[in-house]
Amino acid sequence: MPGGIERATVNTANLFASKGHKVTLAILDKSFTSFYPIDQEVKIIQQPLSFGITEEGNVISRKIKLLSDVLTLRRLLRSLNADIVIASEYPFAVAAILAGARKISKVVSWEHHHYYELQRNVFWNKVFRLTYPRLDAVVCLNNDEKKLFAPINHQPVVIPNFIEVSPPSLLTNKLILTVGRLTAIKGTDLLLKTAKEILQQHPDWQWKLIGDGDMKERVIQFIEKENLKNKLILQLPANHDIQNEYQNASLYIMTSRHECFPMTLLEAQSAGLPCIAFDCDSGPRHIIKNNETGILVEKENYLELTTAISSLIENDIKRLQMGKVARVNSQRFSPDKIYELWAENILI
Repeated sequence: MPGGIERATVNTANLFASKGHKVTLAILDKSFTSFYPIDQEVKIIQQPLSFGITEEGNVISRKIKLLSDVLTLRRLLRSLNADIVIASEYPFAVAAILAGARKISKVVSWEHHHYYELQRNVFWNKVFRLTYPRLDAVVCLNNDEKKLFAPINHQPVVIPNFIEVSPPSLLTNKLILTVGRLTAIKGTDLLLKTAKEILQQHPDWQWKLIGDGDMKERVIQFIEKENLKNKLILQLPANHDIQNEYQNASLYIMTSRHECFPMTLLEAQSAGLPCIAFDCDSGPRHIIKNNETGILVEKENYLELTTAISSLIENDIKRLQMGKVARVNSQRFSPDKIYELWAENILI
């Protein structure tokens, strides 16, 4: 697993441990950071390995580094002697196969990202297509991703992320919420355009954006330029527990260009927030039931997004009804239900 471990990875490791499984997280990065608490029953091993994916050196030195790291991984996996190896990124799944992990373990790739989001160069694409057919399974977060992996692996399975039940929002505060990285892939530029329109049309509302990233300065400059101070509120992430933020909001907005199965949508629905998102290639459509728990709009169409947001700002009854259905809908992704899928498809 990479440093800065994803929330779904930590949550699932904790869930497995709570069900009596012996779980080891192998952190293949120079530093170990987890924004989310890890169960004390989960063993942690840190072994920095880049597999040659680095800006350092040249083509030959990076291939030598790949070989060296694969051999290191082989020794690590042999020492663990695990029944199942779950790799959370494609380089780790590729390396596990090259390391001969299938001789002692079931090897599974767990795809957290949209198939086309992670760019692979010519070399890695060839190795990807060589090794992925040899995996025992590929865990996908939704059926769209499963279809993309089906030509590459004989055993793609769908296991969504899960979410705990959150205290509900009353949906009375005139506050819109977005949580996510401030990057182009998360559509931060589209969010700014939309926020400008919404906050001009509805000056009694606020929009809180919780996140950090390479577009942070652009967001700060935009707020100043458009005179949106105390209207569009940028808040840097400070704590993993932001349940109170969902409870204080009345709408949740996602402007991503690509998603797979976003945890923030699950969290928002669990708190009873109607969610509005772009209907990108996969992800939101598997969480939001259009016009029931929220609204899906055309990908990257910020004008349509603006119209959808206004429709729920101006209709309290519709907003409250959607929030109620959203909270019920989130129960599809309870920990026990998702654990059953892991148990049936992978842990047997």
